[in-house]
Amino acid sequence: MKLLVTAKVHPDLDGTACTLAYADLLNRIGQSAEGSVFGDLQSEVKYFQHQQGISLPHAIKKAKYEGFVLVDASSMKGLPDIVRPAKVIEVIDHRVGEPRKEFPGAKIQNDLIGAAATIIVERFQKAGLCPQPDHAKLLYGAIFHNTLNLLSTNTTDRDRRAIKYLESRFGLTPELARDMFKFSSDLILADIHKAISDDSKEFAAFKSAVRAYQLILWRFQPEVWSSQIAAAVGETDALSHCEWSFLNVIDLKSNTSFIFCPTPAGRAILSSALSTTFSDSWAALHPALLRKQIMPLLTSPPVSGSLR
Repeated sequence: MKLLVTAKVHPDLDGTACTLAYADLLNRIGQSAEGSVFGDLQSEVKYFQHQQGISLPHAIKKAKYEGFVLVDASSMKGLPDIVRPAKVIEVIDHRVGEPRKEFPGAKIQNDLIGAAATIIVERFQKAGLCPQPDHAKLLYGAIFHNTLNLLSTNTTDRDRRAIKYLESRFGLTPELARDMFKFSSDLILADIHKAISDDSKEFAAFKSAVRAYQLILWRFQPEVWSSQIAAAVGETDALSHCEWSFLNVIDLKSNTSFIFCPTPAGRAILSSALSTTFSDSWAALHPALLRKQIMPLLTSPPVSGSLR
């Protein structure tokens, strides 16, 4: 059976790393798999392409696949058009979701941990194999990126063990993650409009179309970038026809989420759900939360203080 391993279109580093590493693992244990990513590469992925010289096959070959394996994804929203839900045989993800509804015939591992890359590292360990060195770098960076430098509240001991394994086997150090974050930040700030547009996701909350954007930066000063961000969010919102939106900008140095919301209705919902207040369309959360952690809170607002 010829398998395609893939993630969502415009995948982040977690989706990219899992796609390539897991396809390699499947081939090494006797299955026929191809790993390909679709769409543009995210800024943190470009670090490994340009600074580490890693080849990233993001152009799909014309081929017919008998089955599909999804990594860092557990719903059809945002997947490449080539994927057929009835032919999805496996799902590997790490977020709140109900993949069984869309992929009833698939083998599913959906663990609430920091990164899907951690699951892939564990799969290699279980098979008694090691990832390729380039794939090890991608997996290592993906865990750091998805856990905000191992500081986010979704970081687990499993993520930390995966990091230690990759460090001991491949001589990797946190310097790699720091360089990745700085390179990515420079790319993002060079074209904020493109960065916001490329990482746009739509969610259904309160029966309304909510557009959520996210930027992960090494350091962020809202007062410096506020006007550019407001313009970029406004233009992107106009193209998407969403009812309201917000941008989550994560400052890694201070472990803070700076949230920008241009509409009063959106600010009221976010203020209630996140137990925060806005000033000039901005609010701050410490410690930082990822977008995928924020969205479930919009339909089930926590009691005050529970985000800590």
